[in-house]
Amino acid sequence: MLQLMNDKWALLFFDDQYLDRRENLARRIGQPTQIIEGDYRDPSLDPSWGYPSVFRDKETGIWRCLYQGQLRRSELPTGRNLQHLAVLLESQDGVHWETPELDSRSPLTNRVRPNQVLPLDGFGEWGPCFYDSQTTNPEERLKAFVQTRDKNQLAAPLFVSSDGLNWKLTKDRNWHPTGIDPAVSGFWNHIRKSYVIAARPRAGDRRISVYETRDWIEFSDPEVAIRPDSQDSPAAQVYGMPVFPYAHMFIGLLWIYHTTPVVNSGSKFIHGKVDCQLAYSYNGWHFQRCQRQPFLPQASQPGEPGYGCIYPSSIVHTDDNKIRIYSSASEGEHAQVLSEPERGEGRLLLHELRKDGFNYLESLGGPGWLTTRLLHITGSLLSINIHVPHGSARVQVSSVSGEPLDGYKFSDCIAFTGDNLTWEPIWNGGNSIGSLAGQVVRLELELFNGRVFSFRGDLIPTRRPPRDGANPEFPIEPLYEH
Repeated sequence: MLQLMNDKWALLFFDDQYLDRRENLARRIGQPTQIIEGDYRDPSLDPSWGYPSVFRDKETGIWRCLYQGQLRRSELPTGRNLQHLAVLLESQDGVHWETPELDSRSPLTNRVRPNQVLPLDGFGEWGPCFYDSQTTNPEERLKAFVQTRDKNQLAAPLFVSSDGLNWKLTKDRNWHPTGIDPAVSGFWNHIRKSYVIAARPRAGDRRISVYETRDWIEFSDPEVAIRPDSQDSPAAQVYGMPVFPYAHMFIGLLWIYHTTPVVNSGSKFIHGKVDCQLAYSYNGWHFQRCQRQPFLPQASQPGEPGYGCIYPSSIVHTDDNKIRIYSSASEGEHAQVLSEPERGEGRLLLHELRKDGFNYLESLGGPGWLTTRLLHITGSLLSINIHVPHGSARVQVSSVSGEPLDGYKFSDCIAFTGDNLTWEPIWNGGNSIGSLAGQVVRLELELFNGRVFSFRGDLIPTRRPPRDGANPEFPIEPLYEH
């Protein structure tokens, strides 16, 4: 559901793509805070692999959470050793969840739970559902990536819904060419003008591929986008990667499966824990990782939800400028959950993050400085997301050649101390960035004893200044579109 895309360009600090200078500023990973009130335990299902999808219904304002839960062994259909169920929760605030009775609102045969939304027969698993804000057909606003198995043959049927309660199976529209474990994510790619799916290339292949569709009928072939490498823990695997468009970029929540590197362990399933690292892309097709420490780590104490595995799968931007991250989690390791479903140890967890807080730059001892690459100023807005409660921040504007502009030097800037998502720098004499509209400049930040999370504004990054006599807007090439 997260988009956060508008006409204002944003400088985030996943890398130094848009910087020419970074001195005495360390890059840090964001620190989501767990909201204990949002911890949900299903009393009758195990949602260790729940993969929650959270959205707010446009018509009613009600928050809804779609997820899957594992049935207890005593309830399994004959001949099955594992069975998931697709269910739904509702909430007034997206934090406190209730189990709705859906008999009158969502007719369904062989319902075994009051909040079940898809039939038991033919349902294997599903991944995080996709909330399609681009569709012109409201009946297909929600898309469910379902996996089924018939005589050991996998299939990937696509279900659609307007509200998350009532679902329809689309005819002859499979979301994957062969069928896979549905650790899958769909998103709109504003650069390619297509829907992109991030999923495993094939069953049992724990890498992440991308492929695209424009009509949900024809799909391109999967291409590997990200895989384990030499910097990962020994024998690590990539379990999944939900992807979300964010501020002209694409952020991936990369699930890293730290497996037990033992050959012929005698078990069908491999022990190991799962945490989440950050991946990112400028075009929604080629992904790379930022820092390798976990963005959402396992819980710190044995017996706590998430001590074994955590799978963040849904991001929502709230009205008060916070980012909510919804996850499924388990106390036990991967194979433990499969072999001991009666424990019912899975939870749905909620974390919150500061807007633009995925990464930040933090000053070390003394002040730190950064200088951007060339930026074309197209309007009057420049806001900085910054936290300096006991320090200070100042901004300087310099020319293409790096000379500070008169009236826009550090010494002219009114220093800022405090915590602000949208600090707008002002210089002595009332000078503001809007007075420089149409020019190509560099922005410089001096930061003492604090953190900076982003720059946003009427700015377009460019590789070169405009040619002599040319319209300054014409030759500018936005880097984020390539």
